[in-house]
Amino acid sequence: MLRPLHLLLVLPALAQAPPSTVLTGATGTLSWTVSTTPSGIVIEGRSPEWTVHHEATADLVPARTVRTDAKGNTVTVDYTGAGATVALPNETIQHDEAGLWDSDTLDIRLGAHAARGWPGDLEFRALDPSTGKLYSFEAEKLGDEDCGGTPCRHVELQLAGWLGAVAPDWNYWFHSNGQLLRFEGPMGAFQAW
Repeated sequence: MLRPLHLLLVLPALAQAPPSTVLTGATGTLSWTVSTTPSGIVIEGRSPEWTVHHEATADLVPARTVRTDAKGNTVTVDYTGAGATVALPNETIQHDEAGLWDSDTLDIRLGAHAARGWPGDLEFRALDPSTGKLYSFEAEKLGDEDCGGTPCRHVELQLAGWLGAVAPDWNYWFHSNGQLLRFEGPMGAFQAW
């Protein structure tokens, strides 16, 4: 068992956010810009369908998300240790569940896990800012592959339970440093090369 002093030294390296990335596909560009601030991490995401401004602690615990869709509708999510408050255009939803992930920034969170060598498959609950709904997810590493001449980790994400049988899968390919190199999902296919 690690002593508390060692634990403090190990945890920051494990929780480090992956590098920024830009991927292109038939429907446009998918980009993630990750920056460190004195209070944590800021993740800026842009796709053909939405833009996201997300703030998290240094260990990627969600703090706040502001999401705007292609029609200009904005949703704000404020996370706390005990849950989240979702301010949709016409209603506010309160979730009293600890440990939620933000579904709009899963590319970054899964990349951080991949950068640690994918120490084990994941099961987690995430909040979808576009609807305010909670979903259970499962993520597993499918193997190591080649991404345009660069070794990468192929990860599949799907909804857990019976929804997994009817919902689409999301596939991610990550560099060993956690950078997203390729993505395939309902929004389309994107790659960095």
